[in-house]
Amino acid sequence: MKHDDALRSRKTVGLDAFLGAERSRIIDAATPERREQMHAAERTREVYRAWNAVCGGTREGGHVTGLRYLPESNQLLVYADAPAWTQELTMLREIIRARMAREGIDLDGFVFRTSRPGYGSTEGSPRKGPRPRGAASQAKPAPRCPLTDDEAASLSRAVEPIEDRRLRDALKSAMAASLEWKKGKEAQNKP
Repeated sequence: MKHDDALRSRKTVGLDAFLGAERSRIIDAATPERREQMHAAERTREVYRAWNAVCGGTREGGHVTGLRYLPESNQLLVYADAPAWTQELTMLREIIRARMAREGIDLDGFVFRTSRPGYGSTEGSPRKGPRPRGAASQAKPAPRCPLTDDEAASLSRAVEPIEDRRLRDALKSAMAASLEWKKGKEAQNKP
C-alpha cells in the first residue's frame, strides 16, 4: 500500500513503512542528477555510520577531529588532533578497514592528517574546542623504515594459516606498519 493511500484511508502505518514510502516518493520524483546526489549522500552517511560503529567511543576515536568521505577515490580522510595520533591511526588503518568491512563498508583506504594547531583534544580528554595556543604536540612522528626481504617473508609466513584472504592481507599490512614504525623509532633513538 502506498503512503498516499494509507493517509487517505486513515489506516495505521508503521514508521518504517512510512519512511520507506516517503523515501521512494522523493527519489522517484527527483531528476537523475539529483537522484545521483541523494545516493551519494546516503553512501557518505553509511561510511560515517560504519566509522562510528568501529571507532566511536574508543581511545583512538576520541582524538579524531574530523572526517570526510572522498567518493572519487573511495577513501576516508581522517583528521587527528596530534601527530602521534595520526601515526597511531595510520598503524591501525588495516584493522579499522577490516572492521568497517564487517559493518558493510568496503573502503579502498584512508588518508590520515593532523589537524592544524588549535583543534583537538587536550590531555586525552574528548575535544571540547580549540586548544590554547602553544598546546599542540611538538613531537615528530618516528620515520618509518622499510622492511627487509627476510622480515617481509617472516610476516607472510606468520599470517599464512589465516584462510580469509582479506583478513590475512589486512593483518599482514597492520603488522608491517607496526614493524616499520618500531624500526623507525629504534633508528631515531640511536645515538
